[in-house]
Amino acid sequence: MTRSNRRPLVVSAVAASAALAAGLLGACSAGQVAQTAGIEPGVAGVNGQAAGFAVYVRNAAVDYQEPKGYPKGAKAPVSFWVFNNTHEPVSLVSVTAAQNVDGHSAPVQVVLSGGASPSAGASSAPACSVPTSLAPATPPVATATSPAPSVTASAGSSGSTSAKSTPSVSASPSGSPSPSPSPSPSAAGSATIKVTIPAGGCLELSRRASQYVQAVDLPGPLGNADSLAVEFGFTTAGGQTFTIGQPMRLPVAPAESPLPRPTPSKGE
Repeated sequence: MTRSNRRPLVVSAVAASAALAAGLLGACSAGQVAQTAGIEPGVAGVNGQAAGFAVYVRNAAVDYQEPKGYPKGAKAPVSFWVFNNTHEPVSLVSVTAAQNVDGHSAPVQVVLSGGASPSAGASSAPACSVPTSLAPATPPVATATSPAPSVTASAGSSGSTSAKSTPSVSASPSGSPSPSPSPSPSAAGSATIKVTIPAGGCLELSRRASQYVQAVDLPGPLGNADSLAVEFGFTTAGGQTFTIGQPMRLPVAPAESPLPRPTPSKGE
């Protein structure tokens, strides 16, 4: 073979090697993107939004208790944030919960309890604003000329909800509104729930804040892989009522710090 014939073969071999290397690098890069594209950030709780109102529940979860979860009859604190992006105050007035026990939905009593920081309350600071991507294009202004009936939903065994209408307020003979009869109190807190979030403000409900809600007297064990079906009920300053969650499935939050390793027994 002459030198002139040998040169094209060398050039072809170099070109083929370069193409092969480029293909391998491209395959590795594609594989790396495919593995990381589906990774989602870990979030302890779940989020919900009211239909027709710029009001949001964020990061709602049952507080972590212990590796075995909550036993039957225990109290399970719930933590969440409420963001109010409307032009008037709104009040959280009810938290309805249910637990799956042996394949059946069992109602759970929820009470309002005092937290660790009595001075912490609702805030109207700019930090309370919900990101634009989460808010409607034109946040509605909740106004009403007459009180609207509230809707109370109960979770069934299949997760569906049934609704019934009950008046949100009743009028006294003098014409001024009077509150409906309060449910029976509980030793763990008040069965009457009412906390107000200012217009454009937010409120944290947790054990570290001024107030929080907790499910009491659980009808069955609540493991760390289980959830509570919860619906939040609200009223506006104008008398309108709405809910968030139909229902929302609140998971048990993960432990805030790594669990200690079990102590090995003798002989191991």
